[in-house]
Amino acid sequence: MKPSPEAVAWGKRQASKSPHWSDAKWSKIETIFGVKLLAHDETEQKPREDAEPLRDAA
Repeated sequence: MKPSPEAVAWGKRQASKSPHWSDAKWSKIETIFGVKLLAHDETEQKPREDAEPLRDAA
């Protein structure tokens, strides 16, 4: 289900109000957590081939 155009517009307004982090700040976060954070454009939304289904996970 896609968000409504109003919801998308609201999200864009909220994002434009939020502070933007510098590359240095992202680097500090990556160091603290020990992970490489990827921009949304760099990520792929495909399931991993070696991932097991979450059936019976509960």
